[in-house]
Amino acid sequence: MIIVGYRNTPKFFGCVDNFECPKCLNRSNWQLLKLEKYFTLFFIPIIPIGNEYSLICELCDYQDFLSKNEFINYKLKSEIEQSLSNREITDNERELKLKGINEIIEQEKESRRNKALEESKEWTDLASKKSDDELMTIYFKERYKYNSSMLIAVKAEIDKRKLA
Repeated sequence: MIIVGYRNTPKFFGCVDNFECPKCLNRSNWQLLKLEKYFTLFFIPIIPIGNEYSLICELCDYQDFLSKNEFINYKLKSEIEQSLSNREITDNERELKLKGINEIIEQEKESRRNKALEESKEWTDLASKKSDDELMTIYFKERYKYNSSMLIAVKAEIDKRKLA
């Protein structure tokens, strides 16, 4: 009898950022995770079949999935922080390196957000028809009732109207 299956091997790279969680709305530290997937034979990982990359909110365990490029940039941040804690670089060197990486990460976040907004035009139209009170209720009190595309559209509308 041959036993085959799959195994996921998580690799954590430590805290890489601090920002507001879209699920719990708390500002928290985010852990970088690479999930390596393997085909197993007799419970032994044999063939790698892919990876998933994500950031995880430390407070509610919400996962924000990343592209490989986004993961690489966050991993660079992790390595810079590790270099500082090992006293391989100074605070000034750290700040210079992080500034460049943070700019790239922010551009990628904005690009991903714009793409999500583009793909959810109907949600954007629906959010634009809501009153200010309805928008605030959806985003801050009843977010569990709505999908992420609607929440992105509502947040964009709140920002556009400068409500928060």
